[in-house]
Amino acid sequence: MAELLSLLMPAIGWSLLHFVWQGLLIGWAATLALQLLRNARPQARYAIACGALLLCAALPLAGIVWRLLDAASAAPAADPAALLMAAAPAGAASAGLGVPVLMDGDQLISWQYMLQRQLPWLVLLWASGAAFMTVRLSLGLLWVRERTLEAQAVPNAHWQQRLDRLALRLGLDRPVRLAVADHLDSPMTAGCWKPVVLLPASLLTGMPADLLEALLAHELAHIKRHDYLVNLVQSAIEILLFYHPSVWMLSRHIRDEREQIADDLAASTLGEPRRLALALSELDRFQFATPQPALGAQGGNLMSRIKRLVRPDSQPLSWKIAAPLLGLCTACAVLYAHAAPQPPAVDAPAAPAVPAIDAPAAPKSLPAVPPVPAVAQPMMLAAAAPVPPVPDAAPVPAPAPAAAPMPAPRPALAARPAPAALVALAAPAAPAAPAAPAAPAAPAAPAAKAAPAAPAAPAAPAAPPAPPAPMQADEQAAPHTPGRIRMTFGRLTMNNNAKEAYAIRRGDGYKSIYSGRNDMAELSRLEGAVKGDFIWYRDGSQAWLIKDPALLAKVNAAWAPADAMDQKMKEQSKEMEQHSKAMAVLGEKMRAMSDQAERQERGMPHARIEQVAREQEAVARKMEAVGRRMERNGEAGADREALQREMAALKKEMEPFKKQMKELTAEFAKMHAEMALKQEPMKALSAEMREAGKPMKELGRKMGELGREQGRLSREADQTVRALIQEAVRNGQAEAVPAPKG
Repeated sequence: MAELLSLLMPAIGWSLLHFVWQGLLIGWAATLALQLLRNARPQARYAIACGALLLCAALPLAGIVWRLLDAASAAPAADPAALLMAAAPAGAASAGLGVPVLMDGDQLISWQYMLQRQLPWLVLLWASGAAFMTVRLSLGLLWVRERTLEAQAVPNAHWQQRLDRLALRLGLDRPVRLAVADHLDSPMTAGCWKPVVLLPASLLTGMPADLLEALLAHELAHIKRHDYLVNLVQSAIEILLFYHPSVWMLSRHIRDEREQIADDLAASTLGEPRRLALALSELDRFQFATPQPALGAQGGNLMSRIKRLVRPDSQPLSWKIAAPLLGLCTACAVLYAHAAPQPPAVDAPAAPAVPAIDAPAAPKSLPAVPPVPAVAQPMMLAAAAPVPPVPDAAPVPAPAPAAAPMPAPRPALAARPAPAALVALAAPAAPAAPAAPAAPAAPAAPAAKAAPAAPAAPAAPAAPPAPPAPMQADEQAAPHTPGRIRMTFGRLTMNNNAKEAYAIRRGDGYKSIYSGRNDMAELSRLEGAVKGDFIWYRDGSQAWLIKDPALLAKVNAAWAPADAMDQKMKEQSKEMEQHSKAMAVLGEKMRAMSDQAERQERGMPHARIEQVAREQEAVARKMEAVGRRMERNGEAGADREALQREMAALKKEMEPFKKQMKELTAEFAKMHAEMALKQEPMKALSAEMREAGKPMKELGRKMGELGREQGRLSREADQTVRALIQEAVRNGQAEAVPAPKG
């Protein structure tokens, strides 16, 4: 149950949010159609408004179902850790940093992630509004029920007979009861299966009988059209989509057109439109706002209805049509801009990634194989501002396209807690948490009687992200290049505006660096000038160097839990790599079968069949021309005999083509059957691929949990280290050194 709610909550929330723009488009289109049909019959406008309102209800419902099905077959993409890790390139790539970077939380949280976090509150707010609207409708239904029960005790035989005669004239085949109520100011209709017309007692004495009969005819028109049931469905849609103005606009149009249709039906039954207009005018003295669940003769704009019955005229085109036109044009422009190809952006330079392992070409429709994260150091959250690109980083080749096939890479993991990786200040960002693979669709078997199309080929696997560049022995010995800073570090956070910065030197490289761009040159200098482990700290324009072994031990102990979590994530990555390799093997088999099916399809006699068909068509045209000439020449004569001989020759010419077509059709059917049989192994491989992909969902979930825990541990370690450094500065354990300039 909890899992269902966790899936249902975002599905409802995103569907409600997407309906904001969907409802606007529907409302604009419906308004434009209603304006264009302003002089048409009210039935046409009523159908347009009802269809638009039903579409408003169908789109959110379809969105919820689609998202539930998508979430059931894929990893939870809305997982906070996954979103954070997926957002890492936004900051890390722009900074040109080739190590797992401690990113700023504000920098990672996009508008979509912000909305995702607020979805529970959004759904709660929507549910509260819907509950209030439901109570409002229930009170209205209760009010109508009370009026109906009160009126049943006061029947009127005379008016019941007149109502029955009117019902027969309208063609109603079910009984309609008439009841007199004391607390009403207008006739109304209630009930779906056993309709009741409630007649105010004041109208029996205050309105002429012929005018009251016209009002009853209007109520019977509502019953004939089942308007009470339609009104309940309409009210239910208003409850669910109460927050959108397009729904209320469409509901108002539906109610107005409903009253006009009932007026037309009643006027045609009475044969006197002016009589109904007089009755509505007289009713204006008794007008009272009644609840929506009941349908009354005073609904809609009463004076406009009276004017329409007395003097119908055409309506001029209103200036209000400009608003929906402008809205639709704006929507089309936005959609066009969104669909238009974007010019290639100049990316920030990045360090070379690990070259992809050669692999055969991917099949055309192989189910997507989820990427295996290369977790050298998991990404952690810390307070840091967005980092601009480093201008002096070396440019590198562009990454391979996403569709390029690539087997699961080996995770770039070392046995040490803080692996050294010699990189420039430009390298790929920390990879995103893996998403569970979607279940691949089984290839469709070709139809038995149709010319077979090429069998559905399995979809190409998505290329997993390349892991961070591993340490190269020749790079460590490479001389320092001017304009580029090279050093070894495990974690790095860049914040050019940071007042404080520190770096922890441990072993053969920096364990953690929190600095701005101007600090990197100083750290590069210290790496060769200072022997042993140390901590470098800068506060504004003052910098210190700490070499106290006891303090360094405390710092290492603070980072120990995060390092242990790193190791767990490495083990998890190895397990995911094994599943990915198995899926890659299946994908290769499916690719081979797909290639074989394509070769067989290319060998089918399509061209020969088309050639014979063209030749048959040419002979058939000649036979048709001869047949027309035979009809013009009559039933006898030498010309007709000549035409008959020509027709016989054409029939003889047609026989070889018929024979060839029969042989080609038999050959085609045989190859078709063989291809259909070969689809069975493809289906079996697809099922095997789905089974192999199932564990990836659970592994991805575990990786997300580990990532969240690792982020928490890293934040705690960072806070502890900062406190230890500040204490060492206060206690005089830190040696003052020149701070970087600029």
